[in-house]
Amino acid sequence: MPRLCINSRDELIIIDLEKVAYLRAQGNYTEVMYIEGQSLLLTLGLSRLETMIRDSMPKDRPGIFARMGRSLIINQRYLTRISVLNQKLTLSDRGKNAYSLSVPKDLLKGYKKAIAQAFASSAK
Repeated sequence: MPRLCINSRDELIIIDLEKVAYLRAQGNYTEVMYIEGQSLLLTLGLSRLETMIRDSMPKDRPGIFARMGRSLIINQRYLTRISVLNQKLTLSDRGKNAYSLSVPKDLLKGYKKAIAQAFASSAK
């Protein structure tokens, strides 16, 4: 999976996208949360980072990251559970690291349906 290079006036940051669990908007900044537990605060907005990720992904694998509303992007490789009732989705490495994230119910309903359809069609 590609890596992202963020070059600002004061720093150069390289992000290994394969290890990113999710990205969350923090005002004009973006918090990058790695699956191992480390986090990083970037001086870029979520929309700008989303564009950079999309542009860096191979054309045959564009949908690894999914936007979940205005303030959250998840790495779907770590998706392990969707609970519409509790308005939560869980990202996990199926080991010791897991994150439970709040997502609006309407958004989760549509996302759950899309994921279920994707799995059903891939099983055929």
